[in-house]
Amino acid sequence: MLVTVLLPFIPLIAAFPLFIMIVELRGHRPQSKLQTLLLAFSFLFFAWHGFLARFLSAADFGGPFIRIIDMLLMLLLLTLVISMESSKATLLSGNALQVTCPNLRYFVTRGVIAFLISSFAQIVFFVRQPPLFFAAVLCAVLLALYFERLYVRSSYYPKLRFRLLFIFWIVSMLLFLPVFRLLFLVQVAYIFYKRYMVWVDGKEHKIQTYREERLVNHQIVSQMSTSLHDFSDLHQALSNYLKNLSEGIEAKSAAIYMWDAKADNFHCIEIWGVFFPLVRGNEMSFTHVDALREIAFSQDIVETTNIVWECGVKRQGFHVPFASQDERILSLGSRAANIQTLILEPLVFDQELLGVLVVENKLYERYFTESDAYLVRNFSHYATMILKAHDVALEKQGQIMAQMELQLGYQIQSGLLPSTIPTFPGISLAGSMTPAKEIGGDYFDFVNLGNNSLGIVVGDVSGKGVPAGMVMTSLYAFLHAECRHFVNTYRTLVQVNSQLASNITNNMFASLIFFEWNSEKKALHYTSCGHEHILHYRAADKKLDCIRSGGIALAMVEDNSKIIKEKALPVAPNDTVVLYTDGVTEMTNMDHAMFGLERLKTFVEAHQNLSAESIRKELLETLQNFAHGTPQADDITILVMKF
Repeated sequence: MLVTVLLPFIPLIAAFPLFIMIVELRGHRPQSKLQTLLLAFSFLFFAWHGFLARFLSAADFGGPFIRIIDMLLMLLLLTLVISMESSKATLLSGNALQVTCPNLRYFVTRGVIAFLISSFAQIVFFVRQPPLFFAAVLCAVLLALYFERLYVRSSYYPKLRFRLLFIFWIVSMLLFLPVFRLLFLVQVAYIFYKRYMVWVDGKEHKIQTYREERLVNHQIVSQMSTSLHDFSDLHQALSNYLKNLSEGIEAKSAAIYMWDAKADNFHCIEIWGVFFPLVRGNEMSFTHVDALREIAFSQDIVETTNIVWECGVKRQGFHVPFASQDERILSLGSRAANIQTLILEPLVFDQELLGVLVVENKLYERYFTESDAYLVRNFSHYATMILKAHDVALEKQGQIMAQMELQLGYQIQSGLLPSTIPTFPGISLAGSMTPAKEIGGDYFDFVNLGNNSLGIVVGDVSGKGVPAGMVMTSLYAFLHAECRHFVNTYRTLVQVNSQLASNITNNMFASLIFFEWNSEKKALHYTSCGHEHILHYRAADKKLDCIRSGGIALAMVEDNSKIIKEKALPVAPNDTVVLYTDGVTEMTNMDHAMFGLERLKTFVEAHQNLSAESIRKELLETLQNFAHGTPQADDITILVMKF
């Protein structure tokens, strides 16, 4: 009676791991080889316990084979479990933590050998001496105990729920009661459920981190916008900057080391908070703020092994979450005892090294996270702008000052443009920005969005010089912050608009179009905020589509969610997409005639068979020939996508 009642539950419980894996796939969990193996295992587990084992148990030779396949499935499950722990341990070891990865090869090698020996014994006991049935059961029990021992020795951190597997399986073999068999199946189902919940919790944590990061990003931009106006007093401007940045990410202190190309060294020019100098010197562990400032300002960094030197000269930012494990920090002697965690970011302006930004120690004895490192990197452009703007303010006044300000705007603009064109599967890219004498504020960018997706951005900021540069810097910061947790182009630009609208003056705005190319799905989506037409040449139909991008410029309204929308742009091999700013169509010649959209369409149709880079070069040459010496009035930005 009990068997009749309990047996129907076996297929139901065995199907639960398969159900969990299907839910994971539908939930867009990041694909991996391990996930595919777990899906395959869950299917085999269901097929075996759902109907194959019951079918085999009716056969005369079913007994030993059921135990053999059970142990094989257990071996496979534990192999996958240790593989998961191995990948986690490898990730930790790459993040400044020295850990011993689980020994997967040890487990598999010895486990397979023991499994083969046990399988052979099971068959021999059954064939040669059928009455010795319990000898075969004992062999299976010993193998289960051996697996348990191997798991404990091979696992990074043995978990109780995995060790219970062996207990439930042994009891079900010895007593042959369906209730214990069900306990074994429930335990496997719970393991898959627990793995799924860990993923869900991690996803919720990422969402919460994203919200907090957005809030901090918005607060820092707001503080920067209100406090950074006058750059004539360099120290006051840098002090305000360091204060706003440190308070935003809850850092105890920050400093800027300036690069002196003539003296070939770095020297500290501004400090906020209780900053411990990153130079070996007096071995006393100072805690008095004034004494620490005096040491920092008096010592120059000339050692090539110093972490500040490496950061600046190599143009590479460093995130050191645990300073006690970094030899470059330990080399500072007793001073290192006061440094728990730090972030360094090079300040580079138009290929020129200006200095290094250092953020040191976090409040409440915490450690800097990857999110903190990203925020520091995202806002280091403000420090770069302050250093260069101060030079301009000291050098020129009046009209010369205005001209230098325009040049500074261009340099700010150029510093935010990509230094290289990325290579990405399924798409060939080319892009450039040719500045006019009076800087308008064109902007194009490429952002790696993860999950096989690349972001492609073209925009145009209103205004000229430093104001346009400030808007572009804020736009860059907001856009890259939103792309850290990218969902789609629509949501990204809704959030960017909301934050930009509350942080710039009413007479400033920016048109922008944001494309997402997914190389796996071969799909191209975009959202436009009042940008120019999209020119799409469809090679299969030999036809050029001139698509009105639509939308409203960023910062024109506080909420653009009802105005803009994401659209798909179907593309096929050999298709060409050309993006541009108004500097292309508004190029004029000596007769004051504009190049216009029709000439641009004719050009694309005539040159669509060329490569992306060749189309860009030919278009620039065509514009120069059309102008015939007429001065360029606006920036010219061209971005070509070839599929």
